[in-house]
Amino acid sequence: MFKILELKSADSTAAAEVGVRYSTRELALAAVKKHLRTFHVSGHNPEGNYWWARDAAGLRKCWISTAD
Repeated sequence: MFKILELKSADSTAAAEVGVRYSTRELALAAVKKHLRTFHVSGHNPEGNYWWARDAAGLRKCWISTAD
């Protein structure tokens, strides 16, 4: 199982889970890309470890994690 985590700002102490849990990494990847389309500006780091988005509240980071 995989989940999408999002850190909403640099001041956040804990990441929040976005959406539901996914059975495969590919489903989680599709879901994180769909989530980022809701922002006007987004992208990912060159290694593909995390994705970022910017909105009025600031910079957000998203990544895929295994669900415990």
